[in-house]
Amino acid sequence: MPESAEPDRAADPVETVIRYLDAVLRRASVPMETEPFEPDWQDQPRDHKIYRGVPGFPLPDAAPEPPPPLGEALLVQHPGQGAAFTLPLLAGMLRYSYGWLSRRLQVTANPGQGGQEAYAQAVWARGSAAGGGLYPYEFYWVCGPEVGPLPGVYHYDQPAHSLRRIAAGDVSPRVRDALGSGPAAGQQFLLVTARFWQNAFKYGEFSYHCVTMDLGCLLRTWQTWAAAGGIELRPRLWYDEPELDRLLGLDPATESVLAVVPLPWGDLGKAAADQDIRPAISGSRTPPVATPLAERSRTVRRFPAAEAAHLAAAHDTGPSPAPGALAEGTAEKSAPADPSASSAVPLPAATPLAVGVTEALTARRSSFGRFSAHRPLAAEDLSALLETAAAGRNLRTGAEPRESTAPPLTRLAVFVQHVAGVPAGLHLYDSAAHTLVPVPGPAPHPFLQRVYTLNNYNLEQASAALFVLARPHAVVRAAGPRGYRLINAEVGAVAQAVYLAAAALGTGCGAALGFDYEAVHAALGPAVGSDTWPLLLLMAGHERPDRPRFDAPLTPSPATDRTQRP
Repeated sequence: MPESAEPDRAADPVETVIRYLDAVLRRASVPMETEPFEPDWQDQPRDHKIYRGVPGFPLPDAAPEPPPPLGEALLVQHPGQGAAFTLPLLAGMLRYSYGWLSRRLQVTANPGQGGQEAYAQAVWARGSAAGGGLYPYEFYWVCGPEVGPLPGVYHYDQPAHSLRRIAAGDVSPRVRDALGSGPAAGQQFLLVTARFWQNAFKYGEFSYHCVTMDLGCLLRTWQTWAAAGGIELRPRLWYDEPELDRLLGLDPATESVLAVVPLPWGDLGKAAADQDIRPAISGSRTPPVATPLAERSRTVRRFPAAEAAHLAAAHDTGPSPAPGALAEGTAEKSAPADPSASSAVPLPAATPLAVGVTEALTARRSSFGRFSAHRPLAAEDLSALLETAAAGRNLRTGAEPRESTAPPLTRLAVFVQHVAGVPAGLHLYDSAAHTLVPVPGPAPHPFLQRVYTLNNYNLEQASAALFVLARPHAVVRAAGPRGYRLINAEVGAVAQAVYLAAAALGTGCGAALGFDYEAVHAALGPAVGSDTWPLLLLMAGHERPDRPRFDAPLTPSPATDRTQRP
């Protein structure tokens, strides 16, 4: 392992992560960088990794449409056992999470989208949300024996929607050893790696905070896709990370494995033969290779605080927290007593999310300032968004038994502005009772716009603003350095669930990290406790009618008119 990838052994890993967390929370008043930083847009990296001259094969384009509707796939806690992955199902999951789905042009208030009518600066839409739309993750399929393709390590080539074999031979035992104790993990794995420069060129020290939330968006997408097929995915966040980085030939300071997803696999032998997969790659018997990244940026910078926080987590190779260990980190642990139940606002039954999973992933988009209060959001739609957000918290990570359910680490505060039949003001969402509990706090307007630090949203026009709250310091102290990834992954999972619900409802949705954490913390503290912090802002509401938009699909996609309601 390169010397640059070694953490500071003299520093306490937990305190290293806590210092980074504190810097994130006060970034609105204190810059995270020690010297001024501006992104060099003319020297930005590619948004995908390239292995040149590596053999591979294209994946099927026509992915099977999982039969259950989105609502069932999002809200189910434990999909039925017995179903398993096939290559077409895996291909569809990769395509509709991170593959290129369409090219989009639209008039927005986002200043970073200028010039994108030129093909060289095109925006390629994908199914999973990501901070800034930069998509820093790469996927490696560790393919064991007897599933069709030759055993080896395959990299997912996102633009080409293909798999390229970067190593030959069965290395699945090394992955199982790196996972350590826990349920049997089988022979098929997806390794998710983050290329830190992909986000850092734009966000600097803040990039590690963004990318660990992006992980949750991705994992929630995969779990939703698999659940629609009756499969439960249980991603693992605790494992021997240095060993897996060595397996992929990575320098952990620049790219590292942030999640391992065991894949329940069916009998693919006959299906593979039917699709002529084996002949496409069996002619190449190249030995394991470590092809260097074809980097486009001339200058690649390192950011010490983000790197230190990451390396502290990367070398936290102990077992995952035992069941119940995270109870001290739940978002409601130290909150003051709730107001009288008589003041709670009951929510109506949620609008059913009846569209398919593929359809919702294809339609998902960010509103970027197109909100309009011309038509209030229906209470049933707000009910669906909140119900989905609460279900999104259940990432089911770790090696705990299937029957055990870790407590959610997040909760929701809701600023209601333009929702039919729901009083405006600040509320906490009680997911167990499905009610909104009014709490003292500032009026939504002008507070929301005042704490928002960017200029691409008019928050007064959003029907509702949701803050995802957590006790991140308590989680890190209870779970160790990787607790930071865990809490951020749950926040990202909530965001992706809300995005998909909004796509199914035909409403606008936007997510933002650019707000004054300290100001929101001070405003919500009396209601939720002084150690509870806002980590993400989600906005929802109808958009301006007759908005100009160009959307050219790149793959066969289902009709999307069911997601557009009058």
